[in-house]
Amino acid sequence: MNDAAAPSPARPSSTTRVLTALVALPLVVAATWAGGYAFAAFVVAICVLAQAEFYVLCRAAGTNPMTRLGLVAGGLLAARAIWPPAETLGIAVVVAALCTVPFRDERSHPVLDLAATAGGIVYPTLLLAMLLPLRLDAARAFDGDALARGGEGFWLTMAVMTLVFATDTVAYYTGRAFGKHPLAPKVSPKKTVEGSIGGALGAVAAAAAFKASGVLPSVPWGAMLLAALAAGIVSQLGDLAESRLKRAAGVKDSGHLLPGHGGFLDRFDAMLVAVPLAYVVFALWLGW
Repeated sequence: MNDAAAPSPARPSSTTRVLTALVALPLVVAATWAGGYAFAAFVVAICVLAQAEFYVLCRAAGTNPMTRLGLVAGGLLAARAIWPPAETLGIAVVVAALCTVPFRDERSHPVLDLAATAGGIVYPTLLLAMLLPLRLDAARAFDGDALARGGEGFWLTMAVMTLVFATDTVAYYTGRAFGKHPLAPKVSPKKTVEGSIGGALGAVAAAAAFKASGVLPSVPWGAMLLAALAAGIVSQLGDLAESRLKRAAGVKDSGHLLPGHGGFLDRFDAMLVAVPLAYVVFALWLGW
């Protein structure tokens, strides 16, 4: 996410960013429309890639997470919404990781290493994996089949993701136009309070656009706007949290797999906190 207090020169990677987005966006839309196992595979893949980047940050910060076991456990637990046995298998892998602690290199710090390993399973994997129950539960409630393609399940999932992107975009331009008061100067000096407010309002506007379009007749206006406001606020905090982690690790980007965007953790840092909160709003309001 970006938010600036004043205009800055265009980055050399701006064209690359656009080209990457033009390739990635159709994949996101197609996987979300397909739903079911195709969407599950897509989400789990993103979760594991983001988790791998998190472990790279941990190593840069001086810890030594159990990367292989952590990734296997994270991938399994991320898939539990569509394949329940994955939860049992994931827990078994976590137990296996614990059992390796007595045999780790004496130079390692078992407390920090174990915490880093568990942290990668929770952040970003389990948080970002909430995209899957959001898609499945919405399809089950609105379309009569958790594995249904398209339908309101597709539109609600796309809406939640769009709320995050709208927050990012509106925050950036609002910050450029009106930003005067730094939001978190020690973490991200260019982000401003004005931009943050604009981003939250941008999310609400995006939610209103989805409701007004008629593609989500089963979702009440109140639930949609509340989810938008919540997502618009916490998504910016998620971005700042990842920025803080990168500063602690002494790196600019979490990875380089998305040209012009950095890594998967860079791209989904806001979504991994916004999606779970939006899911909670819809689940409580709609009784999922």
